[in-house]
Amino acid sequence: MAMMNIRSLAMEEPQSFFTSMIDIVFLLLIFFMCVSEMARVENEALTLPKALSAKEDKDVVKGRQVINVIYSYDQRTGRVDQGYVVRGQRYTLQRLTDFLKGRAEAAEKDEKGVSKLQVKIRADARTEFQFVQMAMVACMKAGVWNLSFGCEPKKPR
Repeated sequence: MAMMNIRSLAMEEPQSFFTSMIDIVFLLLIFFMCVSEMARVENEALTLPKALSAKEDKDVVKGRQVINVIYSYDQRTGRVDQGYVVRGQRYTLQRLTDFLKGRAEAAEKDEKGVSKLQVKIRADARTEFQFVQMAMVACMKAGVWNLSFGCEPKKPR
């Protein structure tokens, strides 16, 4: 009788559980779609200025704030629009300053009590410098001193 049980167990087909594997694949797919969407929202589509000494942005610090200084031109009306966009949301200069103050206060501080918040300013190449300068002043008023600027490498001739 013991032999019969062993034979019946040996003849059973092995079962594979694809349902849980498919669930995991879909969860990973959703995760990567969300992460790529967040990365896209951080950086607006801009024509960045070119610089000979541009370096690739490899070591991105967690919590770094990106400010996009946008420029658009409406050919029908001749209207130029310049402003500030952070994470897909439009900001006035005062709102940008207040936002940065909140981020700087919440960020880690160094031994002197200065905020370690890093800010990257990405300005469209056609933007007037005064808009970039005002973004820098907003950072200064918020107590943020660690700034970097977005640009593309210029090929030497």
